[in-house]
Amino acid sequence: MAELGASSNITEAEDAARLLSDAINSRDKEEATKCLDQLFNMKLPVCVKISPEAYSQDVIRLRVGVADVMSDAYSPITIMVPVYMTISELKEKINQDYGFHPAVQRWVIGKRLAQDKETLFHYGVRNHDDSAFLFILTARATHLSHKQERKEKQDKRMDGIIENMEIMDPRLPVLVAKGNALLQPPLPPKPQPGWSCSECTFLNKPTRPGCEMCSTARPENYKVPDLYQPDEEEHRRLQQEELASMHYEQSLLEEQKRNFQELLEMDSHSLVENAGKLDCAICFCTIMPGEGAVLRECLHSFCRECLKGTVLNCTDAEVSCPFVDQEYSCNCKLQDREIKTLLTQEEYLKFLELRLSIAESRTENSYHCKTPDCPGWCIFEDDVNEFTCNNCNETNCLLCKAIHKGMNCKEYQDDLHLRAQNDDAARQTTEVLEQLLKNGEAMECPKCKVIVQKKDGCDWICCLMCKTEICWVTKQARWGPKGAGDTSGGCRCRVTGVLCHPQCQNCH
Repeated sequence: MAELGASSNITEAEDAARLLSDAINSRDKEEATKCLDQLFNMKLPVCVKISPEAYSQDVIRLRVGVADVMSDAYSPITIMVPVYMTISELKEKINQDYGFHPAVQRWVIGKRLAQDKETLFHYGVRNHDDSAFLFILTARATHLSHKQERKEKQDKRMDGIIENMEIMDPRLPVLVAKGNALLQPPLPPKPQPGWSCSECTFLNKPTRPGCEMCSTARPENYKVPDLYQPDEEEHRRLQQEELASMHYEQSLLEEQKRNFQELLEMDSHSLVENAGKLDCAICFCTIMPGEGAVLRECLHSFCRECLKGTVLNCTDAEVSCPFVDQEYSCNCKLQDREIKTLLTQEEYLKFLELRLSIAESRTENSYHCKTPDCPGWCIFEDDVNEFTCNNCNETNCLLCKAIHKGMNCKEYQDDLHLRAQNDDAARQTTEVLEQLLKNGEAMECPKCKVIVQKKDGCDWICCLMCKTEICWVTKQARWGPKGAGDTSGGCRCRVTGVLCHPQCQNCH
């Protein structure tokens, strides 16, 4: 539809405008261009408006937050409007319903300051419960005189009251003349419970966990009023949230059960197979699913042959993960069940023997059986002098470091001296004992002269032959001639509170 600002050629201009409207409705671009050229040549002011029929005919419910510059109060209201209503028409509606002059109204829709000539549809208002924000300025800020403001308010309110009262009561002139109260502004809406969003200032219902407009979280210090009763819509939302929470917890529980079952299934296998294709980090070959292995401790994946070679070439009791690059070297260990699965039975037995050998060589106070080719060994303590091997059942003397079956230590040592003249082995053993005496690693019993050694621990030792208690550090008897407790002789350790030797390590 076209409105003309001049009186000449009105008929011709209206015909051209009507043809332009028909061309636009029929999508005839060429005809519409001709009509525009014709209107342009007339040099007449033209205003084009979109017919309301182009919009949806449904009236929507618009939620409006209202605030002013004089206070921090925030009041929500709901108004029924068509989507093709312009902002200027919306201002007039608010002026008629609530008495706020259009000049003091500032509308914010979709984070934009709304312009009078635009429609609600232009700013994205489409559906029920879409929102807008109305900010009320002071009359002084808009240069509106108090007298003019009051007069326009009274005129508008009087027109509305008369219009409504004529419908309800024919005695309107009497009521208007006597009813000054009818000119008073309407009461403000009753404050609604809820919490105001710190970001967009939207007033949310008390039970909402986040802002309905911008999803900002509800303030932590806000508490839902004890006597608050949710409306039907809110009650339905709470039910949906509770149902969604139950479904989430149920799905989480089912996922935990699945993970547990997968863990049990994985743990039942000695070696975890690769589920997909992988590139071995050692040989760089592509390994098909099920042909490689994933280590439990670190989840690094290799082909089985490379892992087997790592185990067989390991010189340590524990086999480390072979993964290494320029920035990282894995120090996780292979589990025994993984190693056993990778090796054959014979290879696994040899690996166990290697472990025993490494453990023996690195353990203090270890003693290997003197029977030739016997793998037996033990870890001895200070008060133990004999070791019976579980493999060959021979009894080893830890003091003499030999097997002298049927002889005590003195008889063995005396026999060793006699055999040393003709027996190379006996002579070598005798030389070893003499070297031990020379180095201080052995000593002769001060009473029976049998060679004794201290294995470990404190400086108290006891001769196996004569049971004499000996102080190792002073190389003499611990007690005097009368035996244990006689402090008249021996090393006299701590008799006057003084150690028997500066290096004494508790000779009892």
